Amino acid sequence: MITKTLLTLAIVIAVFIWFRAQKSKQANSNALAQGRLPAAGSAHNTWIKPLLYVLAALSIIVSISLYYYSWLDDNTQYQVTIINPQSGITETFIALKKDMRGRLFITQTGREIWTSDLERIEIKKLSTGSE
Repeated sequence: MITKTLLTLAIVIAVFIWFRAQKSKQANSNALAQGRLPAAGSAHNTWIKPLLYVLAALSIIVSISLYYYSWLDDNTQYQVTIINPQSGITETFIALKKDMRGRLFITQTGREIWTSDLERIEIKKLSTGSE
């Protein structure tokens, strides 16, 4: 949610800066077209514009990073082992984190598996090799 807010804020700030730049260009061209010098403006804060650009860039970078790490976490592979306590039979599957919801999970091959309340589920994160 904060990502959406920061991204929206960055877009609003960028549009505001663009409109101000267009307005000042238009005022200068109108003044020069009439043969007058543009009126002396108030003191300009030269640090505001770079600060806004840095904040906009930072919010975009943070938004992209949060999206990437969320995607990376959702696509982590887990080994799901189902153990039937009555017969002792174990079955092992591989599923993504985003496909596991309570006692339901979807395997990498697309099988949708519901487990009963009697069956025990063991979930183990598979190593990716980079850890």
